[in-house]
Amino acid sequence: MKITEKTPQTCLDLGQILDSVALLTPHPCIYYLLDADNEIMYVGQTVNLQSRLLEHRVSGLNFVRVRFHTCEASDLDRLEQEALSRFKPRLTQPPKATSTSGCLSKQLICLKYNITPIAFERLREAFRLYPISVFGNTKYYKPEDVEAWVKRFKGLIVSGRYVLQAGPTYVAVGISSRTKLIQVYTTKP
Repeated sequence: MKITEKTPQTCLDLGQILDSVALLTPHPCIYYLLDADNEIMYVGQTVNLQSRLLEHRVSGLNFVRVRFHTCEASDLDRLEQEALSRFKPRLTQPPKATSTSGCLSKQLICLKYNITPIAFERLREAFRLYPISVFGNTKYYKPEDVEAWVKRFKGLIVSGRYVLQAGPTYVAVGISSRTKLIQVYTTKP
């Protein structure tokens, strides 16, 4: 069996990409961004080619064509590394490893400070707690940022409910008298 039969390849010009983006269904693939001289300028991996190409366009990366090979998700890292070492594109940088040691995930923060996950999300938005790194779907936060974040809202909540939103729906954060967990209270009019 030829390699092209195993991993179907497709090449799209920029016009085709813009006109037929809806045809690109989310599927794991290795992709190559080509310039006007058909030189590979970028190699990457994605599970959703449509959104990744849009990200490149928004970031200002000027490419003319895209070539991609679908594969299994488990092969993405290996195939990307092989393509990077073979083609040595000028714009692809090796991914930087970020350490998450010492950082707190949402689950750990919720356990440590007795916060329900829903209240965590509302408080994170209201009091602007931003992650320092992301690994997969998990976001990690600096412990000192979390401490400052908790101090900002804890005094407000202990004395009563802190209203995050009032209007069509009433959304407040407070401590449950039964479970002693920080949680979100909502009522609809």
